[in-house]
Amino acid sequence: MGREMQARTSFLHNLLHDNTANTLAIAAASLIPMMAMVGGGIDASRYYMAAARMQAACDAGALAARRAMTTTVLTTEARTQGLNFFDQNFNDGLFGVTSRNRTYTANTQGKVTGTASGTMPSTIMAAFGYNSFPISVTCTAEVNISNTDIAFVLDVTGSMADCPDGSTCNSGPGSKIVAMRSAVMSFYDTVESATSPSAQVRYGLVPYSQQVNVGFSIPRVHMASNNTYQSRVARFNPPTFPNLNEGDPVLISDQTEWLPRSTGNFNTTNTDNYRFRTDGSTGVSHAAICTNYPGTYTVTISGVAQTWEVFAPTQLVLNQWPGNGNPSNRAGCRARVRKTRPATLTEVTAQFRDWVYCPVTTGVANPCGVTNPARSPAGWETVNFSSIYTNNTIDLPLGTNGAMTTVTWDGCIEEPSTVLTDTYSPIPANAHDININLVPANETQRWKPALINAVWKREDSNGNNLAWFYQTGEENRPAYTCPRPARRLTEITRTDLQTYVDALRASGNTYHDIGMLWGARFISPRGMYAADNTSAPNGDPISRHIVFMTDGAQVNNVENYSTHGIEWWDRRITGDGNSTRERNRRAARLQAVCRAAQQENITVWVVAFGTALTQNLIDCASPGRAFQAADNATLTARFQEIAQKIAALRLTQ
Repeated sequence: MGREMQARTSFLHNLLHDNTANTLAIAAASLIPMMAMVGGGIDASRYYMAAARMQAACDAGALAARRAMTTTVLTTEARTQGLNFFDQNFNDGLFGVTSRNRTYTANTQGKVTGTASGTMPSTIMAAFGYNSFPISVTCTAEVNISNTDIAFVLDVTGSMADCPDGSTCNSGPGSKIVAMRSAVMSFYDTVESATSPSAQVRYGLVPYSQQVNVGFSIPRVHMASNNTYQSRVARFNPPTFPNLNEGDPVLISDQTEWLPRSTGNFNTTNTDNYRFRTDGSTGVSHAAICTNYPGTYTVTISGVAQTWEVFAPTQLVLNQWPGNGNPSNRAGCRARVRKTRPATLTEVTAQFRDWVYCPVTTGVANPCGVTNPARSPAGWETVNFSSIYTNNTIDLPLGTNGAMTTVTWDGCIEEPSTVLTDTYSPIPANAHDININLVPANETQRWKPALINAVWKREDSNGNNLAWFYQTGEENRPAYTCPRPARRLTEITRTDLQTYVDALRASGNTYHDIGMLWGARFISPRGMYAADNTSAPNGDPISRHIVFMTDGAQVNNVENYSTHGIEWWDRRITGDGNSTRERNRRAARLQAVCRAAQQENITVWVVAFGTALTQNLIDCASPGRAFQAADNATLTARFQEIAQKIAALRLTQ
């Protein structure tokens, strides 16, 4: 009994002090919290992975929806685009999520807001009563403009007055020029609604036809002091009677002539009336008539009384009139005869309209070799451009008798010197006229004022063009149009922009190279506007874009007055006035200017409106930046699309 009690006591004592048995108990007791910890970590990891994936899908959808919007309105198509992007990134059932829901809305400023939610089932945590976890995310996306320069190069040629289908609209409602105004304003509204308050957005405007009106935007130091124009020089001889008035005598002729036997036969064509006898008393009498002839006589011809003055000495010439008849009746009498008649008012005016049409260089005396000592005041040698850059006028010797007359400058220009070539890749070093970064260093590199009222064509009565001198009355002027003055890059209010585009008018032919050239010059970070274009006030980079809109193929005419003078006579592009060569070279020059712009990191957007998108226009645009618009509504949509793509989409959450 004692041994049993001792054995029982020893077992209990040993069990009480057995460490192995305690570990098992502790392990068993801690298993449940350990399961909760591990299960919570796994399910939490799954939750965060699902939430992150859902957030990314929401962001992608918001960006896609905003990019698909052409206005601030979230259309059904744009919303569907956003939902599709969401689904591609977070399909139904991913991570076991159920009850998935996603939607996109937009406010009046076009800011897209997205929400997404769902329920993710738990795994291990279900043992602890947590069967699922709700997931929800929100996202927003908006268009945001950083520092941006935009140069509009706008075709304002004559065809812009028509409707897009080619019918006549006369610049009225439905015309292409009216649609262009609307599209520009829509573009402006799209950009401005997305512009950050700290960003700088500037606009330049270059309307073009066969000219560009940029003269008032060029610093004075870069304008020339002289130029050569296809003009005219007064060449009139001082009249015999210097103070000729209506009724004053006008000289008809002054020469030696045969005289009739009787003054009543002046101006007769019958030879018998000019035969003088030399025999007997009759002969003596005839000879006396010849001797005594000098005097002044009135001769009426075609109802006009002329004055014929016969001067001494007279001369009797034997055998002047041979032929049948008595040899004694063959003498002739001759003397100097000066004939005058009264001047008419038309003749008084006409005597001062004797011109030589030729290339005239300002500041040079006796241009084209024409001297005119009777000129008063002085002529071309006194001309300089100082006044034209002060008040836009210049005095030129183009008036009556070559007198000075005032010519007004409208702001259009002639380009600097160039080279004659078919190859513009690369642009020749001396082709200053297509150097978008030109800063003139000498007179040949400077721009000159275009003066339509100082230039003429040279054509004969059959309309044939004459390459050099031609003397006539009033010659015809070349075709000419000068668009509205261009605007350099600047921040502009909506009201000012609306006023500007409303004043654009359709006229002239289509010289694409001229418009693109000045759009590139205005926006380039180098060249003569570098000081304004290099940086923005906030110090951030500047995005640069040219939006080039045209409604037609290139149209040139060698008799137009363009930025290179009148090509048939000036021959600065072709060298020979060939119209096909001018067209081909201008097309190549457009490509050269477009390449030069893109090399300055300028994006070139091209829109062909109501016309085919030609290969020359496609090649001018940056890759993927050429568009076509067949009607007015599509033009506005294209401009809005370009504005959206220029804008940088950003997430705001």
